[in-house]
Amino acid sequence: MPTVSVIIPNYNHAPFLKQRIESVLDQSFQDFEMILIDDCSTDDSREIIESYRNNPHVSHIVYNDSNSGSAFLQWNKGIELAKGEWIWVAESDDYAEPTFLEHLLREATKTSDSVLVYASTWWVDEHGNKLWDTPDSDQVNLYSGQDFIRKKLATRNSIANASECLFRRDSYHPDETYRYEHMRFCGDWFFYVLLAGQGSVVEVCQPLSYYRQHGSNISEEAEHRGLTFLEGIDVLEYMKQHYALKIKDYARGWGHLWARYKRRYKFPPEVQKKIRRRFMTHHPEIYTYYLIFNYLKRK
Repeated sequence: MPTVSVIIPNYNHAPFLKQRIESVLDQSFQDFEMILIDDCSTDDSREIIESYRNNPHVSHIVYNDSNSGSAFLQWNKGIELAKGEWIWVAESDDYAEPTFLEHLLREATKTSDSVLVYASTWWVDEHGNKLWDTPDSDQVNLYSGQDFIRKKLATRNSIANASECLFRRDSYHPDETYRYEHMRFCGDWFFYVLLAGQGSVVEVCQPLSYYRQHGSNISEEAEHRGLTFLEGIDVLEYMKQHYALKIKDYARGWGHLWARYKRRYKFPPEVQKKIRRRFMTHHPEIYTYYLIFNYLKRK
């Protein structure tokens, strides 16, 4: 059995797909299988994928008959095929340093109950140019699952994208997928909450992955429209219910984010109304902090 199963879910990322696949094949740690899943792409992705069919690392190539509309359904499909102890969902428009697997596995295996390990990431444009500097250090932080949820997930998803992390395959529970697979923007956040609830999390403070921003990336548009923020409230409510978050863990942070995002992105009125209604009804402390931060900014 391979140590790692690398799942590459792809949809219309032909311009980036070869670099993604090569960055996996060039890893210094070579005990992995590669699972390629294409969600009915309409570009040249299939031709690129077929060029790797005979590579010994490729264990599965899956072409969907129709587009699923959900990245998380593709995750689940790949995980069900995976044989490795660890899973790497390597998004098809990202890429990684050659030492990504070696470094993360070395740190993860130092802790017997680790279920999730992640590195820092470089944010790059479509040509691979770095958009800003990412802090780089040799520091490694270990969190209990509860502490990670409270410190790193309670107010935002601190894992920038799936490509920068590994998780244990036996920590994935198919009976829980309904909680996130219908989500469009925050399913990964929800996924990490479910994982962290089962063991410890390792943070490697060294950028080993490259997260590409480009015209077909829907995350920025969703941020501007407030849709990511609105869907994130579902994640917050699950964490409150299942992990006993205290008001001090999330209320100030969410109130500050709401005020800042509203000013920065100018959420559409109908989205702002939905957010206000949910916070006023179920999270009045957040609404209070939001009003305070709005008032302070005007002064």
